[in-house]
Amino acid sequence: MSLMCPVSFKKVNEHAVRINAALAFFSILLFFLTPWQWIILLVGGDFFIRGFLNPQYSLFAQISKKILTLLHAKPVMVDAGPKIFAAKIGFFFCCLLTAAWLFTLERTALIAGAMFMMCAALEAVFKFCVACQIYPFIYGLKKEKELQVDE
Repeated sequence: MSLMCPVSFKKVNEHAVRINAALAFFSILLFFLTPWQWIILLVGGDFFIRGFLNPQYSLFAQISKKILTLLHAKPVMVDAGPKIFAAKIGFFFCCLLTAAWLFTLERTALIAGAMFMMCAALEAVFKFCVACQIYPFIYGLKKEKELQVDE
């Protein structure tokens, strides 16, 4: 199967995406290391806004924009599709972490949080989008299901 990513006609600044990922990483770290577990609600809301609404209204996106302005970083524009898909996956992880927190499922929270942090760190440090690696499988399942419905 060839590698494919969701393609949109929108572009995002890759530097901002990487800062967003770093902010998510450190927020989850705060979730685990401080009494500020409520921060997962903020992170989840931010991922919801970026994945399902308008990324322009994301707190993390606003912080990233300010940091990039201070650094005078030139934008590197990339397709927004994979990043929107990644935000939806991030929202799923936030929901899982929130449920684990509410029901005191420490092991579930640790596993989900570690996976979430690993994905965020890969994006922030290495520009490696895990969502782009997962998407072909989901796309393939979706297409297979559509073919079964048509038959």
